[in-house]
Amino acid sequence: MWTHRDRILALVNQEEPDRIGIGYSAAPEVHRALKEFLGIKDDEDLLEYLGVDLRYVSPKIRYKASDICYADPTVEVTPEEILKDIWGVGFIEKKTQIGTYIQLTYHPLQSIKSVEDLESYPWPQADIWDYSDIPNQIERLEGYPIFTHSRGFFEISWFMRGMDNFMVDLSLSPRLACMLMDKVKDYLIAKLIKILEAARGKVDFVELNDDVGGQNGLLISPDMWREYIKPRMKEMIDVAHSYGARIMYHSCGSVRAIIPDLIEIGVEILNPVQPKAAGMEPRGLKKDFGDKLTFYGTIDEQETLPYGKPEDVKAEVLERISYMAPGGGFIVSPCHSIQPDTSVENILTLYKTALEYGTYREFTL
Repeated sequence: MWTHRDRILALVNQEEPDRIGIGYSAAPEVHRALKEFLGIKDDEDLLEYLGVDLRYVSPKIRYKASDICYADPTVEVTPEEILKDIWGVGFIEKKTQIGTYIQLTYHPLQSIKSVEDLESYPWPQADIWDYSDIPNQIERLEGYPIFTHSRGFFEISWFMRGMDNFMVDLSLSPRLACMLMDKVKDYLIAKLIKILEAARGKVDFVELNDDVGGQNGLLISPDMWREYIKPRMKEMIDVAHSYGARIMYHSCGSVRAIIPDLIEIGVEILNPVQPKAAGMEPRGLKKDFGDKLTFYGTIDEQETLPYGKPEDVKAEVLERISYMAPGGGFIVSPCHSIQPDTSVENILTLYKTALEYGTYREFTL
């Protein structure tokens, strides 16, 4: 009898367990709609129903000013209803015809002039989090692969500085850009170490989440990525490896140009494999890198899931299984958090198809 943990570890080792892996991520409105449609009240029961293999543990923030947030907790709400996170980055809540989103609106380091300005900034410290419940979380997840999560220094840095300013800094003031990234990275590493120490060696995977890809290519040149991002990312990966954890790297968009580099510095799972981004066609990625990487995602959230019919979703899942699953190394999932314009029927078709046809006795090349 395969446990969820056994299954994922086998897949990452390029082995074929009982079935492919299954992942899940959805916008809050979608998550609520699924539970309501299925008559399921508990989050864990929903994940079990869908066959989801991955489970996450995390520390708890000691203080937050609002439950509304983007990626980091909101610690201040201004009179203008700007939500400020632990970095001082400001967001506003935006309601659209599709759903509710968080829009970046304030960059606290937009006007800095020198590295001295960075030294005087009130940087967050790792002790703003409470790590004491992590062992209890892990105990409740016996039989599951244990993941934890870290944001990335590239994205946070441009959030703080503003994208235009940060991109100019990388070209014209690299000392400023690098010091900013190092300030962010040092906090992220300190927090990660506290998580891993609290977990006592039981974290199987660390997810590093740092978007560097756009629809048509990297946001910066591959050479610039290799000079400024790669060594800092390797530093974070080395910390995770020193505690026995493997690495899942998340970047939306087109990252094919740096996949060999990611493998070189220790990435073992690539997520979310956005199939309509340039160079990210799953069949080609499997052919070129499938002996070294596990691919997590690949189901199109730009067209197929929101606009296709259930039969289109089923066809895409079956196609992915046919060439991504052989030899292990495949966790099927939407290539982004499922958005509110995606029907419940399409979502359930994805997971039903994965469970029914993703077993290794069912498919052939």
